[in-house]
Amino acid sequence: MTNEALLAEAKRTYNEAYEHVIEGDASKALSGLELAAASLHLWRQVGTAKNEAIGLWMLSRALLKVGARDAAVEAGERSLSIAEEISTDWMIASALEALTRATLGTQQHEAYRARAIAAIDSIADAEDREHISSQFADLR
Repeated sequence: MTNEALLAEAKRTYNEAYEHVIEGDASKALSGLELAAASLHLWRQVGTAKNEAIGLWMLSRALLKVGARDAAVEAGERSLSIAEEISTDWMIASALEALTRATLGTQQHEAYRARAIAAIDSIADAEDREHISSQFADLR
């Protein structure tokens, strides 16, 4: 497969994963996890660190949806690490959103929640801030 074809497939699988994981119900959870993993695998071949961090965010959300909390936390932590390395404010907030979800009901939850709120509030671009804030709205 050419890089162009891999890139197209990475985008397609990510978009489908989003539909299944974020917008879909429980009946789409397993297929969402499969698509999120496939997308991340492809992004690691043809994408950037930014693509990998976003892919790990999606994987974290997908893992949580199928009940794999520990793996969801691990994916969220890796997403956060990459986002912090490349110093992208909205990605840091997004990774913290995933970690807040994954740690619900644990001792870590409040710390991640507070960090996420602060990170969202510090996003420089108003449109990015609104987008991430809307994803976090049910966690406030």
